[in-house]
Amino acid sequence: MNEGVAGGVFSCGQLVVMREGKVVAEYCVGTLYSRNTGVTPETLFDLASLTKPLAAATLAMRLVQAGQLDVEAPVCRYVPWFSGGHREAVTIRQLLDHSSGLPAWRPFYETLAPLAAAQRGEELRRLIQGCPLERAPGAAVCYSDIGFMLLKEGVEAVAVVDVRHQFNEVVRAPLGLSDLMYAIDIPGDRAVAATETCPWRARTLCGEVHDDNAWAMGGVALHAGLFGTARAVGRLVWHLVAHHRDGVPGSPFRREVVGSFLQESQGRGRGMGFDLPSPEGSASGRYFGPGSVGHLGFTGTSFWADPSRGMVVVLLTNRVYPSRANLAIRLFRPEVHDLAMEIYGPGVVGP
Repeated sequence: MNEGVAGGVFSCGQLVVMREGKVVAEYCVGTLYSRNTGVTPETLFDLASLTKPLAAATLAMRLVQAGQLDVEAPVCRYVPWFSGGHREAVTIRQLLDHSSGLPAWRPFYETLAPLAAAQRGEELRRLIQGCPLERAPGAAVCYSDIGFMLLKEGVEAVAVVDVRHQFNEVVRAPLGLSDLMYAIDIPGDRAVAATETCPWRARTLCGEVHDDNAWAMGGVALHAGLFGTARAVGRLVWHLVAHHRDGVPGSPFRREVVGSFLQESQGRGRGMGFDLPSPEGSASGRYFGPGSVGHLGFTGTSFWADPSRGMVVVLLTNRVYPSRANLAIRLFRPEVHDLAMEIYGPGVVGP
């Protein structure tokens, strides 16, 4: 981790290694832009796309087990305006496993940012509806932020509550995850790692979401938006993984529902809201075996969990500070995961 700072991979970071739910190693490195003080276990990081498994998937799980959401149902059952051009064939599952046929990304923020906040929701819906499908639903996997923007519309339509309040009430509070939150809930005195010096916002971002589209959506989304510590991420990930493996008494989640999200979805190489290790060149490194799940975040964040070994590794960095052009994290991630597994993973023998 110190080499990551010295080599310019990131300016600060946290690494937590957990085994059977217990922290067995923790490293905090680098200094904060806003205070010129060192990172601590309490420093918050912009989690970026870790929001997809930690918020989008968990909220969908709760709605599924309440009988309010069917992952095999067409999205238009819950979002009637999403129709025409074969959109009626897109299912909730396909949004979650990125096989909907929707494009990967569009710069919606360019249209939304000049509008008053009250106008942005309706305009966002118009922009999503205006995205033609690039392929038949279910035909191929294309990692899509737009799919999770649409999922937010569905989740809010079903629950009749915005996703921030849903997350706080059904995930954050029941599991005691006070260090996992949207930006609007960050206390004013809380230390937060800076991210990019944003060219169009004309400032270095600290405590506001880095993702441009999520920012234009008010900072609360399901494709990005969460902030947290490595400990908090690890606790939620371990809760889900342990629940899938053994069951957890008193959990707000049902074991069979969690398992359906963590397992591979219809041979597509992904779970629902979760990534799986690639056969070759995985960001997880060499040791996360079958049944492992994880996810990456654009700001330089990631987690990987191996239920069979009881291992969770959470890496949070600000690799986009001061510029997103820095791609050194791609080589750094698997090296860190390999070292963590070689040192702490049961049954792992290093080179």
